[in-house]
Amino acid sequence: MFKPGPLYERRKQIVQQLKQIPLETGDIVYNASDVTGPLGIPFGKLIQTFTKSLYSHATLILVENGETYAIDVSDWGTRKLRVIDWFDNWYMTDFCVYRLQNKTKDIENCIENQIKGFLELDPSYDFNFNDPMSFYCTEAVKMMYGNCGLDLGGAYLVKDIVPKWFYPFILIGNYFTKFLTNSSLPTNIPISVVGNEKKGMMASELTYRIFEYDKATDTTLRFL
Repeated sequence: MFKPGPLYERRKQIVQQLKQIPLETGDIVYNASDVTGPLGIPFGKLIQTFTKSLYSHATLILVENGETYAIDVSDWGTRKLRVIDWFDNWYMTDFCVYRLQNKTKDIENCIENQIKGFLELDPSYDFNFNDPMSFYCTEAVKMMYGNCGLDLGGAYLVKDIVPKWFYPFILIGNYFTKFLTNSSLPTNIPISVVGNEKKGMMASELTYRIFEYDKATDTTLRFL
């Protein structure tokens, strides 16, 4: 059964505002997420809390034949959706859009080719955050940019993301989820996080913010 997302009623107005920028291939949308980890643990919301961020999810934009698409990796898998369709039922409240600084046509073409190659690969969502054949959202964005020689940063070990007092609970939780589901959060592999303007992918000097939406006040800010 269709369940409308938080911005369903505002989707047409918001998309119209985005068209005025307009969005370009390679733009990154950062937003909140209700994606879960092993045993339904609300990993996205925990990451938001521990990184002091409104956001935990990253999506790339592809403009193709006059249509703007969200290239999204989540527990739905890898999807290519018209942006207005993406707003239909995606868990999105506050969000912002970042753009690559000093983007050249060669770099834009490289990112476009990376996106199309990723769609052909059609990888599954990485519920374990450590499957080399699957991806989670920020990992996918970071990988495609990285393959074009652009390091967005924002990758940290779990112990460097969560408070010290919480880390033992991660280890205990890993023991049980590994036993019950054969999955666990990696503790020795860096996890890519959206973060904030001081730490995380949002802090990268390679990108800058061009748009922001605040659902609580139903206001938008443009930075172009």
